[in-house]
Amino acid sequence: MGRVTGAELISRCLADWGVDTVFAIAGDHTLPLMDRMAADGFRFIDARHEQGAVDMANAWGRIRGVGVSMFTTPGHANAIPGLAFAHQLESPLVNISGCAASTRLGQWAAQEIDQVGMAAPVTKCSLMVTDPERIPEMVSRAFRAATSGRRGPAHLTVPVDVQTATVDEAAVRRCPPELAGPPAPSQASPEAVEAALGILAAAERPVIVAGNGAWTLGQGDLDRLAEVTRIPVLTEEAARGVIDDDHPY
Repeated sequence: MGRVTGAELISRCLADWGVDTVFAIAGDHTLPLMDRMAADGFRFIDARHEQGAVDMANAWGRIRGVGVSMFTTPGHANAIPGLAFAHQLESPLVNISGCAASTRLGQWAAQEIDQVGMAAPVTKCSLMVTDPERIPEMVSRAFRAATSGRRGPAHLTVPVDVQTATVDEAAVRRCPPELAGPPAPSQASPEAVEAALGILAAAERPVIVAGNGAWTLGQGDLDRLAEVTRIPVLTEEAARGVIDDDHPY
């Protein structure tokens, strides 16, 4: 083992999580990371606008498990509406932004804005990486937040000096690749299922309203529930299409 850069660590951690495609607009504060990732074989999908790139990552995450978007500092502000939309749709994605050197933050550094604070209201977690040795931990926290429980976006700000800093690889604790990746879907407790069945059995005119979270259901699950219970189903927002509009129920 030798010394590795923060950019190398981020690239390896993203690969551990199965990421191979990133939706991005390049800028000075992400170039060290993007150069490393390009050398490692990642595919970058360039967009005209940051919100559009987040929307692409949003759709990618819903289909493939988790999406990743990446921008420089000014572009981060443009990404906020996309993150808000992903949060509403419960879409798993991780947004990564660069920024000026950590030693200059708070001194009106180049293009400095409160990226972490801006993202906090529209993400499940919003973090700044200030120590390159903690990169694996912070990346794991972001991906776990995005893919666990009620899914949604997470944000990481990585200052440019953290991307270029070198650390002793032996001092860095990486999440083993076999432990990375989205966790298995959580299951309700048997007691909660029994309680729900009791409520349904006692209802005189039950109706199922499937919302945003229903897009994570397996194909045919909602059809089967409707057919067994004979309860009519309504869908809204991201759940549209989970059950065919022509279904008898």
